[in-house]
Amino acid sequence: MPRSKFSSTDLSELRHQLDSWRQSQSPRTRLPEALWKSAVTLVSTHGVGCVARTLRVDYSKLKRRLSEAAGIPAQPNPPPAFVEVQLDDGLRSASGLCRIEFGDPTGGKMIVDLPCDAPAVLGLAQAFWRRG
Repeated sequence: MPRSKFSSTDLSELRHQLDSWRQSQSPRTRLPEALWKSAVTLVSTHGVGCVARTLRVDYSKLKRRLSEAAGIPAQPNPPPAFVEVQLDDGLRSASGLCRIEFGDPTGGKMIVDLPCDAPAVLGLAQAFWRRG
């Protein structure tokens, strides 16, 4: 069987073919597109987890390829729901002005020079991320 042909009907056969292919390649060689297509086809009968485990491929990559094959656009990571601000002793004991820079995933940015006062910094951070 040519190396560009992979079974899309039998998971154990695809595993055998993939193992043979891996033995003939250098360790960092990308998997062939034909293999990914066969794996995506087998997901409908075996599930993403089973196929990923059996073939020893990345679960997330297989799931992404399944979504792409179905025409579903990739979902961006949601913004964090919580951001912890650690105020070290340097800020608490500093005198004079501090420059604080805030940014968000939408490109919003704010740079402020203010007295080094922990409650003021926290209040400003809360107001920045609560806006909108």
